[in-house]
Formats: sequence, C-alpha cells, structure tokens
Amino acid sequence: MSIAGLARGGVTEPLTTEQIEALKQERPEWLERERATQAEVRREAARIKQRDRERAQRGD
Repeated sequence: MSIAGLARGGVTEPLTTEQIEALKQERPEWLERERATQAEVRREAARIKQRDRERAQRGD
C-alpha cells in the first residue's frame, strides 16, 4: 500500500498499523484497483529486466 495509492483512495491522513490492517480486511474497491495496478507494474518491470538480460546475453 503506497502513500500515493492511499491519496488516490481519498486517505490523506497518516494511518496506524491497525487502520492499515482494517483497510486490508475491508478490501475497498480503490485498494483492489491499486493492488492490481501495482501487480501489473511489477510484472512489466520483470518482463523488461528479463528482456534486457536476454539482450545482454546475445550481445545486442
């Protein structure tokens, strides 16, 4: 859960650990979207890293 993601979800004040855990349990729609976006970003970063590794091995 990122600060930017919380802000996009309308959460502008600092949260306690308990509040964060409660949000995780509640699973609001905006949080699910944020998690999906973050997962996609991680997949894309892994894909690019793998592509670059393959290019380096080929000497491109």
